[in-house]
Amino acid sequence: MTPSPARLHLAAAILIIMAGLALRFLPVFAVPDHLSIDELLYIANVRMVEQVGPFDYPSIVHYYLQAQTGIDSVMLPPTRFVYIIAGWACDSLFHLGPQVALRCVAALFSSLTFLLSGIFAFRLAGPRFGLIVAALMAVAPMELMLAHRELADGPFAFFALLCLWLLWENMQRPGRLGWLAIYSGALALMVLTKENAFFAAVGFIGILGAASLFPRLGLGRPAWTTFAATAAGGLLGLLVLICLAGSPQTLIHVYRLLVVKAEAMPFAYQSGGGPWFRYIVDLMLVSPTVLLPAIGGIFALRRDTPQGRHGIFLLLFILFSCAVMVNVRNGMNLRYATMWDMPLRFLAAGVILHIASSFRQTPRAPLFAAILLLALVCGVEFHQYRLLFIRHDIGDPITQYLMYATEIIRHSPQH
Repeated sequence: MTPSPARLHLAAAILIIMAGLALRFLPVFAVPDHLSIDELLYIANVRMVEQVGPFDYPSIVHYYLQAQTGIDSVMLPPTRFVYIIAGWACDSLFHLGPQVALRCVAALFSSLTFLLSGIFAFRLAGPRFGLIVAALMAVAPMELMLAHRELADGPFAFFALLCLWLLWENMQRPGRLGWLAIYSGALALMVLTKENAFFAAVGFIGILGAASLFPRLGLGRPAWTTFAATAAGGLLGLLVLICLAGSPQTLIHVYRLLVVKAEAMPFAYQSGGGPWFRYIVDLMLVSPTVLLPAIGGIFALRRDTPQGRHGIFLLLFILFSCAVMVNVRNGMNLRYATMWDMPLRFLAAGVILHIASSFRQTPRAPLFAAILLLALVCGVEFHQYRLLFIRHDIGDPITQYLMYATEIIRHSPQH
């Protein structure tokens, strides 16, 4: 007796979930235990919370301002509240130590991003897209790297993706109070996770603007309630940040110091610049078998099909957020583009299914072709992860390090 499609989809989903969680939590797949300066600063922030307590957070911000003002190099601000407090809470509950606690939080959020990606793709285009996107996210090199690093970029990518999904839900069924409240809350948490929330917010506003100006795109209904929820969520996050900093002037001073010091750093000057297509180069070095079909999928998008409209929705998020990110002086880094992982893999999934559908020798030929293509892409993705982030222990995926690891250049940029 042939299993029903629903049972086959369930079995495939279980296997993909088990593989994705294993890659994130089993230590055999972890990167070498070499900490970057950013990771050491996050660990120091958790220790400071343990010393003064979470209710005296303004004193931590005040200490940061004193320390940052007196040195030329940049220090990560303690305003990345969600990740720091989550690390403190994990350490307080399980007594793992700040480093292990932060790494557990990073692995948890990477897992949530992986699971949410499959759910989002399923909501957009059904079980086939959901399974393919989940499989590609299970082995996404940047997702796996961030699962094993004490960095806030993984948690931020989760909240950015969560907000993108909730924005889509609210545009399909506008005016539902529950969805609007969850969307606003997710936006506030995104703002409290990292200042890169500005890039994602530009993407959301761009989508709403495009849907309003070009209704024939079929992106959804940009009701005034969705605009209001977007503004409310951003303002709520900002108000909480002001309370954590102690005053609006203090918060402005924190971010002004961050921008000025970061732009003046020699490392930022050497590694954070480049042309507008810098992110395309970096993505090609890390995930070539995803980026190439994703680019091909862009040219196949049609607004007269549901899949095409959903692809346009995700593409607009990438384009609007990227337009801001490439104009940050000495501030480009592939870690900031992790929020694009799911949209790119959704576009690539459409190409995989299109190629597989051309195999019509037998009724099951398209299924086997899709499985083989997916296995090939996932195999290359996992190879890239091991090459870049385990064998070469890249903790900061800048172009120079990626080019050296892939042997495009033959001398180490670290020397």
